[in-house]
Amino acid sequence: MVRRFRVYVVAVVAIAGLALGSLAAAGKLQGPGDPPESTHFKATMNGLMETPSVSTTGWGEFEAELVEPQKLHYVFTYGGLEGGASLFAHVHFGQRGFAGGVSYFLCGGNTKPTPCPYPAGTVEGDVTPADIVGPNVQGIEPLSFDEILRAMRAGHSYANIHTTRWGTGEIRGQLNDHDQREFDK
Repeated sequence: MVRRFRVYVVAVVAIAGLALGSLAAAGKLQGPGDPPESTHFKATMNGLMETPSVSTTGWGEFEAELVEPQKLHYVFTYGGLEGGASLFAHVHFGQRGFAGGVSYFLCGGNTKPTPCPYPAGTVEGDVTPADIVGPNVQGIEPLSFDEILRAMRAGHSYANIHTTRWGTGEIRGQLNDHDQREFDK
């Protein structure tokens, strides 16, 4: 009788283990889930965050607020640039430490003020689907506002400003909702 009871207990434990393992595997197949529904975005910018890093006294702050489902209002303030004329500033699609393609302009091109102020300034404006230019090669087609918004919420976008000396960017900051940690759940 005791032996038969042990067999039943072992069988129940084995079946429960398989069931839990199946549930865990099924959960992994669904992917990481969605990033938080952030509506406020901020980046603190400096040359050390550029790829590759740049030694500059330049600094910047980017803040944006989702004011309508497909309208982002931003304020971009910067100063101390050392690299000559400000060519343009954008938000790129890319994770921390890597260069990514341009998603939308803050100044210096497309529908935004040209040129960007130099060596310091504040640029304020709105971003709508019409402002999204890509990057198509990374899967974000022009006009795809929701896709770049998802990337911003996940911490996979950054703001930077390009100057004549540092054409790939003088200062940069990763966009996140509050604590500048990437979404990784």
